[in-house]
Amino acid sequence: MENDEKCDLNLHMSDTYSLSDIRETPDILQKIKWDITPQMVMEPRFLSRPEDMQRLKELSGYMFYIESQCEPPALMLLKVGRTDITSTVGKIDEIPVELVRKALENPEHKPVNGMYAITGEIREWLKRELGV
Repeated sequence: MENDEKCDLNLHMSDTYSLSDIRETPDILQKIKWDITPQMVMEPRFLSRPEDMQRLKELSGYMFYIESQCEPPALMLLKVGRTDITSTVGKIDEIPVELVRKALENPEHKPVNGMYAITGEIREWLKRELGV
């Protein structure tokens, strides 16, 4: 199915982190930015400006988001690098579908390029599942 391929975002599933992988990787757990949204990550920056470089340092780490460009929509983990390079590194299949659907129907933040911010309900579910 064409849409399912988009959920994989051209990654080999063996190259992506699952919920249990994330739980067992302290380096990722410590660098999750729970309050960062896709809009914050995707806003234009000029790397020559000191304030933009500082903002990028604050954003670097990992961020969960919902990818809406596939069916069913998927909860993903995005790595945000210090050089403004991002890559999707995880897909969380264990999340209850209704939590994702509610986040798409009633977003807390405006989506960017089909990327939706996680809701407080999803954040709490993730923290519980990851033991943080």
